[in-house]
Amino acid sequence: MPSNQILVIEDHPLFATGIKDLVEFVATNADILCAASIAHAKELFSKNSPALVITDLRLPDCHGQDVIDTLALMSANLPTLIMSGDDTLLHSVVPNQHAPSWTLSKSEGFEQTSAVLLEALTRAGVQVQWRPNALSNRQTNGEHITGRLGQNNGIQLTHKQQQVMHFLASGLSNKEIARKLDLSPETIKTHLREIFTRMNVKNRTQAVSLYRKIPRLNASAMA
Repeated sequence: MPSNQILVIEDHPLFATGIKDLVEFVATNADILCAASIAHAKELFSKNSPALVITDLRLPDCHGQDVIDTLALMSANLPTLIMSGDDTLLHSVVPNQHAPSWTLSKSEGFEQTSAVLLEALTRAGVQVQWRPNALSNRQTNGEHITGRLGQNNGIQLTHKQQQVMHFLASGLSNKEIARKLDLSPETIKTHLREIFTRMNVKNRTQAVSLYRKIPRLNASAMA
């Protein structure tokens, strides 16, 4: 039976949380392991059997090509999604030729990031729940809505983002939402920036107005 474990190697807490949320969104049954260094990744790998590794190229104890080579030594055929905010560094590394691999800039938007992630998860044998074209064919399920500019947008929010919107629509401040969800106010700000992008709105008022028109989000936010 294929493993449903995903190993995320990322030392930036906010970005690690974002990747974790996105993985959980497209693969609800995934068991996500998180490491902030290559040493921690080795420790987790020795006790688990991940189907896919998602890694940054700048880690506290490893950098660039050394990250790729170290992962190849851990497992010669382990599918790997390589991410970096430094496009020059990203294009300078040589992926492991013995395993499926993907490279993705951290500057890519939600649709491209989710599409590449979906392909990597599928190739790794992890069960996923949607396809890249899901954003354009939700209308038959009654889940197509009109955004701020009048165009149709298949809005997808992670469960955590739905919770944030639930409390935002209840009139809570960022600090109050942070206390409710046991997160920092900065993390709430990060969630809201991504929510505004996905909902194609400019501010909290527009987000709340649109959120209240989406029954599926209201129904599942606190499930």
